[in-house]
Amino acid sequence: MAAGLMFLFSLLVGPALAAAGQPHLVVRDLDSGRIILALKVKTGDRFIIRYIHSVDKKPIFEQFRLDPERGLVLEKTWFRIFGAGLGHWPGHGQLTQKDGWITIDKMNYTLGSFVLRIGSPGVDHTILYQQQKINLSALAPGRRAIVDFER
Repeated sequence: MAAGLMFLFSLLVGPALAAAGQPHLVVRDLDSGRIILALKVKTGDRFIIRYIHSVDKKPIFEQFRLDPERGLVLEKTWFRIFGAGLGHWPGHGQLTQKDGWITIDKMNYTLGSFVLRIGSPGVDHTILYQQQKINLSALAPGRRAIVDFER
């Protein structure tokens, strides 16, 4: 389903499905409370947020797990170079470098939910879930949003 159609579908049926007790990954505008995206998911599934670093213009990937007790759990992140704002905190995950990628794995960092400043179209904040790619930068550029796992 195209991202635009998926967005409209999520606006129409997302809140009803969430109310019915089916889990959703929800992206909600912080100021208005408007649902930007309500994506039907399964507990224990993983999704990725991919974006382009504003300075070095390289892709960054962050993988999250949908945990029934802890909410959103950051599992790992990977990128090409240590750019501004990127780094590794000793004791937080395992750092490896292979084939031009730097990976911080085994983070297991509980976020519950988090605020995301959705970047402009060039930043391309995109949610990757199973075979779907939903570009948040095309849906709500410049907006502050809460990313949450609603069960």
